[in-house]
Amino acid sequence: MKTIKKATPISKALLEVWGWKDEVYKDVKDMSFDEKQEYYNNGLKEALKILKGKLKSNPDGSYSIAR
Repeated sequence: MKTIKKATPISKALLEVWGWKDEVYKDVKDMSFDEKQEYYNNGLKEALKILKGKLKSNPDGSYSIAR
């Protein structure tokens, strides 16, 4: 007897994030490293402005946005 698996529904939020990821890929796929670095830095600056936050360095070398 064969078992039939039910597909797990995908949330709207995850589908939206995947859409953003695809759009970013389309934007940067033909850019040089320097152009990509500028693109991501501009995005970070925009996020900091929207969130009214500051960039905080974490002990593991990563960064967080703090208010």
